[in-house]
Amino acid sequence: MHRASILFLGLGLLLAPGTLLAQQSAPEPVAASSQAVGCPIVTGTVTDEDNNPLTGATVQVPGLMDAFITNSEGHYMIMTKAPLQKNTRLKVSAGGYEAQELVLTSCEPGNVSLRVLPGTRFKRDGRIKKTTSTGKIW
Repeated sequence: MHRASILFLGLGLLLAPGTLLAQQSAPEPVAASSQAVGCPIVTGTVTDEDNNPLTGATVQVPGLMDAFITNSEGHYMIMTKAPLQKNTRLKVSAGGYEAQELVLTSCEPGNVSLRVLPGTRFKRDGRIKKTTSTGKIW
């Protein structure tokens, strides 16, 4: 009899936290008008001045640790766990091009055209060559 009471007491202690959690009320849903409208997925295209797609351009969202890279057609896709809010800034940059900031007004911000930095030339194999001197000349 003593073993049975200990068994029931132990079993009751194991199940008690689960029954207490089940008794808690569910959080009330937030009204739709107070929810911020956001974008779970943001897509766009990065091109140069001549409308050629930029492969490997970086798209960053300030505040996030991740950076997103364009594919061979210049397309990028930003997917985050929490939707990006409207008026979020996106920073777009590529080697040899001026960086540009966008303000997110819709889930598809459209094409971004980057300008070549002054004094930059691209070799045939895709490497960047700086043509102006910025340092000390011996």
